[in-house]
Amino acid sequence: MRHMAMMAAVIGFFVLSFVGWFSDVDVFVCSMRALGGAVVLYFVVSVAGTIAARIIADAAVQAHVDHARGGEGKQ
Repeated sequence: MRHMAMMAAVIGFFVLSFVGWFSDVDVFVCSMRALGGAVVLYFVVSVAGTIAARIIADAAVQAHVDHARGGEGKQ
């Protein structure tokens, strides 16, 4: 998850940098906004990835338990 979050943050940093650069924003302001956006993007992707992984793991465990019980709980 951390690798995906880091890649998203790096890509987001460069995208935000180019948007600020083409919008004629001061270099310092552009870099601070891009850095802030990259940090936020890192945390959002990290949390979303963790939630998705837990949902998938819970579903896999539930399917295994249902199979071990002989199909109980299936409708």
